[in-house]
Amino acid sequence: MNDSKTTLDELPEALVAKINPGFSFVWVVPLVALVIGVVLIYREYSSLGPGIDIVFRSAEGIKPKQTEIRYRDVAIGKVTSVEFSEDLTQVVVQAQLKKGMESLLSENTRFWVVRPRIGVSGATGIGTLLSGVYIAVDPGKGGRYSEDFVGLEEPPKILSDAKGSLFRLKAERLGSISLGSPVYYRQIQVGEVTGYRLAEDGSSVDMDVFIHAPHDQLVRNTTRFWNVSGVGMELSPDGLNVRFESLLSLFSGGVAFDTPRSLEADTIAEEGALFHLYESRKKSEERSGGLKLPYVLYFDDSVRGLSVGAAVEFRGIPVGKVLDITLSKRQDDQPVHIAVLIALEPDRVPFSKDVHYPVESEMDDEKRRKQFQKTLDKLVARGLRARLITGNLLTGQLVVDMDLEPAATQAAIDYSGKYPVLPTAPNSLSNITNSLVTLLSKLKRLPLEETGEHLLKFSEGMDKLVNNPGVQQSAEALGQALDELNELMVTLNQKAPGIMNDLGTLSTDARKMLVQVEKVFQVLEKSVSDQGSMGGELARTMRELNAAARAVKGVAEYLERHPESLLQGKSQ
Repeated sequence: MNDSKTTLDELPEALVAKINPGFSFVWVVPLVALVIGVVLIYREYSSLGPGIDIVFRSAEGIKPKQTEIRYRDVAIGKVTSVEFSEDLTQVVVQAQLKKGMESLLSENTRFWVVRPRIGVSGATGIGTLLSGVYIAVDPGKGGRYSEDFVGLEEPPKILSDAKGSLFRLKAERLGSISLGSPVYYRQIQVGEVTGYRLAEDGSSVDMDVFIHAPHDQLVRNTTRFWNVSGVGMELSPDGLNVRFESLLSLFSGGVAFDTPRSLEADTIAEEGALFHLYESRKKSEERSGGLKLPYVLYFDDSVRGLSVGAAVEFRGIPVGKVLDITLSKRQDDQPVHIAVLIALEPDRVPFSKDVHYPVESEMDDEKRRKQFQKTLDKLVARGLRARLITGNLLTGQLVVDMDLEPAATQAAIDYSGKYPVLPTAPNSLSNITNSLVTLLSKLKRLPLEETGEHLLKFSEGMDKLVNNPGVQQSAEALGQALDELNELMVTLNQKAPGIMNDLGTLSTDARKMLVQVEKVFQVLEKSVSDQGSMGGELARTMRELNAAARAVKGVAEYLERHPESLLQGKSQ
């Protein structure tokens, strides 16, 4: 057995062949794959654009490596990761955009998630039910470059490249208006509501409406907007009238506008102009302005018939309304007087050429307030006063009337209290009452008893005079005389035509006689003149009469001296 075993030393030695080293084709495939990978990596990184961060409240439907970033429905990037913010209240979506998309990024760029949405104005994003949600982008206009953004929770109603104009509305309350509510012009949709918010002071609601081109040219500086949400009902003699703008506005609310004819300058409104949103078309026709300034009026007269909501008028034109009526303690010896809080609307007050309707975009509320107060101060100095007048004679309703009274005493607006105090004047009824009181005081000072006695005596004398038989006979005689005069007038009326004819003939004869008389006087004038025969004879006769008169005068004087000569004769 030991012989059969072979030792290790006896085994044959293996021969090693020496091969010439060279390139092996086994390495071709890995090398090609490596080159292709490098090229792909280079192409991938060379095609990458900027990375951005978008903050959303929720990442519902967003998936890393799957959710796309789209612009005009074309993919321009993809979500790379979704993480929480540091305070865990929001999510940060990181996305990688393609190369060349830097021009889309600015501080005005907007991102939002497109997902299926169903609302009263319709359904959007239905296609994402199959393809999944995606993030849409609106590049905006202008602004600095940015890579950090806050995403919108709702899609914007108007994209930055939309053609048209944006206007602002101010309303007392929102009503049924919502984002996307339509804006109508003559019942045709020309725009929509793009946003709303509460005013800084909480007194109103500010809205943004976008009017598409070319309909934005229909908005003028005198245009009036009103709410058309719901159904309007009006009971008239013709029956019950039901009005609504459209079925869409019936459920989602809406706004309508129109430009009425007026005497004011009519120009195209600038973009961003501010208008008041009225509750209804009827309210818009009343031209109730948006800005309301409070003032206090103090009256010593009774305010029976004045109620909250009563009109404040300037020469019959409504310029405001009454907000509150209460008793107020006086500073003088009198116990109380009545305080009336009113609201004046500068847009409706025709006091100044610098304050007009509607609200001007270049003139904010504070500037308009100061301008109105400055104008009101001047008018009060000129005699502007507030007083109570009867607005309805049947119901006795009172209104506050403002007018200029040049004879009013000098006064000014008191700004020392919570609200400015306007000077007032007594109403017409108070003036009449004061006049009656003065008249009664004067009547009390009159001797009424003595006057009554005199009147009684006068009445008794008149009674005796009237009942006197002689007066009655005189009255009867006067009546008979009047009857005879009446008969005479009738007779004259009957004979008047013949008399007028006779008068015509007599007039002709009279004219002929006057001609003859004129001729006679001409002959007499010639005869009586010194050159005429009668004139000479008359002159000689006058001289002889003169001599005879002198002789008679001498005889008379002689007889006066010697009257006895009439019996004895002239003495020798």
